[in-house]
Amino acid sequence: MTTKKHAPKTKEGESEFKKKWGAKTYSLGWAGVPNILIERQQTLGIDSVDMNILLILIKHWWDKNNNPYPSKKTIAEIIGKDASTVQRHIRGLEEKGIIERKSRFNGKSVGGGQTSNEYDLSNLVKNLNKLAIESIKTKKERNEDDARTRRGKS
Repeated sequence: MTTKKHAPKTKEGESEFKKKWGAKTYSLGWAGVPNILIERQQTLGIDSVDMNILLILIKHWWDKNNNPYPSKKTIAEIIGKDASTVQRHIRGLEEKGIIERKSRFNGKSVGGGQTSNEYDLSNLVKNLNKLAIESIKTKKERNEDDARTRRGKS
């Protein structure tokens, strides 16, 4: 696990991601996903369709201050599900407090016509941070227990 902000670099200056996955794959972009999201999806009540939707939203979330806004149609095409299925799962993610859907409109006023929604992932971030704190505490307690056990056996 790396805590660096950017992908680790080799001495040639090439990212480890690019070396691992190849230049062609790297050239099409990549998304950073916290391990805790993968590891604790059951705790969050996320099923495989929810996770795929979240991965698409993360893929489109380039800047912390700009929420992603892929259309339900785009999400549906990428994950191979009907738009109604995507809509139902997005509603479920909202009900679980994981994302917040916000309407977007063409033009500067509401009368401009609705376009794709934007999705606020700040609740996901908060939930993952809470889980991370719990995981760090549990890991620390386990390490302390292991250390006590080793001292006892010496």
